[in-house]
Amino acid sequence: MRNSKLNIRQERFCHALIEGHPQSRAYIEAGYTARGNAAEVEASKMVRLPKVAARVAELRAIAARRSEITVDDLVAELDVMLKLARATKNPSAGVTAIMGKAKLLGLIVDRAEVATTQRKPMREPHEGGQMSLEAWQAKFAPNRPN
Repeated sequence: MRNSKLNIRQERFCHALIEGHPQSRAYIEAGYTARGNAAEVEASKMVRLPKVAARVAELRAIAARRSEITVDDLVAELDVMLKLARATKNPSAGVTAIMGKAKLLGLIVDRAEVATTQRKPMREPHEGGQMSLEAWQAKFAPNRPN
């Protein structure tokens, strides 16, 4: 449960810490304006506040409970679903649920190939318009000794 004593920036700070950010980075991402050493000092002060420390501990406990599910647990559930599949001849919903659960926990990652096109900038961006072939060759062709 969200601690009602924390303001929104303190709550963001706690979440950023749980995500693995350093204290100063979490402080900045929470919306505070201090930068550099000032951010480090203020973040250190904030971590020591009892209500912030309690919220960080609470979030860590939630994360620990979520990570209790292992690949072995999912495989065991998949085995049960396979036995059910043989018995009912229609277990696809169970298998789909387990696979979805594994994806949500980051144990299975769908990979997609992404094709990109790289475009090179013009050599002289201030020049606009079309060039004739002769003008282009005169400007960009390699110099050959005669």
